[in-house]
Amino acid sequence: MMELQRPAALLTAVILMVVCSTADLSEVRLVDGDGLCSGIPEVLHEEEWRKLSSNYIEYRAVELLCKELNCGDVISATFRSNFRDKHGDQPVIDLDCEGNESALSECKKYRSPIHPDYRNISVIVSCSDSVRLVDGAGRCSGRVEVKSHQSWTSVCEADFDRQDAEVVCRELDCGTPLTLQGALFGEGKHPFGTKEFQCKGTENHLLTCSTSDKEHNCTSGKAVNLTCSGPDDVRLVGGSGRCAGTLEMLHGGEWRGVTADRWSLKEAAVVCRQLGCGSAVKSPMSVSGGDETEWGFHIACKGSESAVKECTMLYSSKIRYPVGVVCSDSVKLADGAVGLSCSEPDEMRLVEGNSRCAGRVEMFYNGQWRKVGADVWNIDKAAMVCRQLDCGSALAATKIKSDGDVPEVGVLISCSDRKMKKCRPMRIRRIEYLAGLICSEFLLQPNISVSTPIRESRSLQGPEVFNGHSFTITCSTQPQYPGGSFHLTLPRTGRSDSQEAVSHSASFLFPTAADSHQGNYSCVYENQVSFQTDAFQDVDQMYSNSWSPGPFIYNFSSESKPLSLIVTDLDGAAAV
Repeated sequence: MMELQRPAALLTAVILMVVCSTADLSEVRLVDGDGLCSGIPEVLHEEEWRKLSSNYIEYRAVELLCKELNCGDVISATFRSNFRDKHGDQPVIDLDCEGNESALSECKKYRSPIHPDYRNISVIVSCSDSVRLVDGAGRCSGRVEVKSHQSWTSVCEADFDRQDAEVVCRELDCGTPLTLQGALFGEGKHPFGTKEFQCKGTENHLLTCSTSDKEHNCTSGKAVNLTCSGPDDVRLVGGSGRCAGTLEMLHGGEWRGVTADRWSLKEAAVVCRQLGCGSAVKSPMSVSGGDETEWGFHIACKGSESAVKECTMLYSSKIRYPVGVVCSDSVKLADGAVGLSCSEPDEMRLVEGNSRCAGRVEMFYNGQWRKVGADVWNIDKAAMVCRQLDCGSALAATKIKSDGDVPEVGVLISCSDRKMKKCRPMRIRRIEYLAGLICSEFLLQPNISVSTPIRESRSLQGPEVFNGHSFTITCSTQPQYPGGSFHLTLPRTGRSDSQEAVSHSASFLFPTAADSHQGNYSCVYENQVSFQTDAFQDVDQMYSNSWSPGPFIYNFSSESKPLSLIVTDLDGAAAV
């Protein structure tokens, strides 16, 4: 009986062994590299190894990949062009990481076809398989840990000097050492190593340094903490100094440009921070255009990164408009001034109209006002801009063809999310048609006043006129458009008197004041306005997305504040 049970027990043990071994297998790997910690990233998806999308590099995903492979920190993640791999035209995997994941499996995965433009592009990842900096303020600062026999160990503060630090910063592509300090980033959970490194400072890898012959115990009990200067892979060229100019990034040993498409001051802030140049003042675009034969990058940052390489990088086959950056340390204040406080500029405005609530749309983007393109423009977006400008509702979205034979450089905006309070820029591009709009608060509010004989009410309830005397109420408005008419609403009766506007005003004479004239008056100004535009879309065309040829004609009206008039006798008795 005992002999019959032994094979079953053995089978159970074998099954358990197989299950455990399978669980230990990683769902990510790096292939075609120099070792386990460098190469092209692949993900196990639906029981097949598939290449990660090669048109962008998401730093958080690369960080998690190095971590899951027990390969330390990210050293580099670069695009390699003119590269053919075994996957060919097979679908790739897109990863979407929020930033708070502890493993790649927590990121969202999407299977997508490979784009023809990226067939010959691959992402090459290199991790530090022997040394890392952990629990620091960025990827180039933290507690030094070294891999020994596939386990990470802390390094004793007493056994680590400036020459050792030079090698670690160089190996991690983090510049040069700034500070060496014990326990700054905590002691960590790993035991101390037993070997003392004796680097000359010229080595490229810590594990190639000489070590002491005998085992060494950490007498101080403090783990060494290191802060490096950061990667020297960003520069501003062609400007007034190192803190202003056209942005270039060192990538795979070559300096490459960054496109202004989708660029904002968030990205510029990271550049200025990495260069130690203060804050971002503006980020102008080179309107002369770049070298369209050279590939480069789109950059997307959250704004809190310590270096540009921690942002998401997107491959760009052409750099039409290189981006420039101006940092605060490049700005000098005159006459010995020691401080400057500026108000935030408005983000949207309407120009070339006779009102702040009608005209061509411009957006303040990367430190300058840019024309907004009408490629994706409609009445829905116009409505959000009207709300943003406190101009009421949108009556019409308009399109006007740009002057000249060459399309202008402008910005496309997105206002698609109804929860958004403001429109945001999408991308920089050449635009043939310019976006415009007309809001309901187009007409300025008219004024209302009353003429003499008159005195101010002693009760401060409004102006007084004397019973039996004449008085005149005048309606007026600022000169936006010629013509129009004024309607004076009368108290108690609800009736109104009307007059054509002459020189933007109209006067209503009352020959004899009586008790019935006491009460509230208001002026209503009406005018039919014709807007010259190539095409317009009103609210009735919202769902059909159709456009009508210009001009756009609309009957506007605007009402003044009420005027409370008191009729009183010469002896001071007011009418009831």
